[in-house]
Amino acid sequence: MAIVNRKLYAGRPDINAQFTAANIRKTLTDYNEIKKHNGDYTFGGLTAKFYGFNELLTGAWETDIKDQYPTDVQDEIKRHIIHALTHRNEHGHEDPIPLTIKWTGGTKRAVMVTYDPSAPSYKIEIAGFLGPAAAAMAARRSKAKK
Repeated sequence: MAIVNRKLYAGRPDINAQFTAANIRKTLTDYNEIKKHNGDYTFGGLTAKFYGFNELLTGAWETDIKDQYPTDVQDEIKRHIIHALTHRNEHGHEDPIPLTIKWTGGTKRAVMVTYDPSAPSYKIEIAGFLGPAAAAMAARRSKAKK
């Protein structure tokens, strides 16, 4: 990710906040607004939509994060997010499942998903790739103004 824009971009807490039980329905609405006819969406577009990034910031964000993840990794992450968002209950009604994303270091590159039926919730672990900033956007922006 371009260092100059890093303070403007969503951090790990921001990305996870959009998938909490409190926000998952808004995220589903955002997904339905940006998805293509085949159900796919531009990697990073969901976060840009959720946080109301302007067109310039959206373009920079999407370009920079695409540079961090190969296409197959982007597709795998999106596949799990779409699955959680489009889940339907036993009556066929929309019932999106909250999820969290965790970034871990190391040399082994992988995308691993765990499902917890007691919550229910998903955890996506992205290993071996550079993750977003550890601090939320608001914290980094206020720190930059000081």
